[in-house]
Amino acid sequence: MRLARIDRADFIENYWDYNPGEHVTFIEPTQGGKTHFACQLFAAMKSIPVTMLVMKPRDATPAEWTRRLGFKEVPLWPPHSQWPWQDKPPGYTLWPRHGMTDINADNRHIGAQFQRALLHAYRKGDQVIFADEIYGLVAELRVSDGKARRGLAQELTALWTRGSGMGAGLWAATQKPSGTQHGGSIPTFMYSASTHLFLGRDPDKRNTDRFGEIGGVDPKVVSEIVRNLPVNKIETSRGPKYISDKLYIDKRGPYLAAIGP
Repeated sequence: MRLARIDRADFIENYWDYNPGEHVTFIEPTQGGKTHFACQLFAAMKSIPVTMLVMKPRDATPAEWTRRLGFKEVPLWPPHSQWPWQDKPPGYTLWPRHGMTDINADNRHIGAQFQRALLHAYRKGDQVIFADEIYGLVAELRVSDGKARRGLAQELTALWTRGSGMGAGLWAATQKPSGTQHGGSIPTFMYSASTHLFLGRDPDKRNTDRFGEIGGVDPKVVSEIVRNLPVNKIETSRGPKYISDKLYIDKRGPYLAAIGP
């Protein structure tokens, strides 16, 4: 299948058409530029408040984009109220602190903060919440549910299935859609409920098999394109990176295009 190829700057300026409440999915192996691309799209959507959820102890990309976008980094949710003379930031980066001595304790603490932010987006609507590495929210973080502890699949599913009508858009990224041998499968709503999907090059058939859950497009065509997306050498402030083109799927058509770096 021959695809139209659009440079990224041209795509963002002339083709990116996002409506409040639409869900967006990014799927690509690690270090493929998912967070960077999402933040580039945020920069073009200044009228919609955004909350980014950052799970890693340290990560240069969300730190840099927090500054560039003018977001306010907060360790706890909800953020402290602004003083009357302060302008409300265009978005927040929720980045809980890690104790680094007890992973289970860190996962419970981070899970509690992310749960509050997800429920806030669900209740209030009219915003975007970006869950970067959805597998971690589902399989690693833990929140209390009576006497048991569970991941955040329930809150994520509520946003995917009922958030759109309230203008709450869930943007989700993952590097391994097939899950792992330890379980923690990602809900299928990440594929079926999203209006926009960006897929990076991935030769792993176990991952591309899940593209059959997207709906509205031929999964064999999608898998073939994703396995053969070209890779580009990009110079960054931290040295060269190898970034693939992205297959963009807009399910409103559906429309497919290859987005360059």
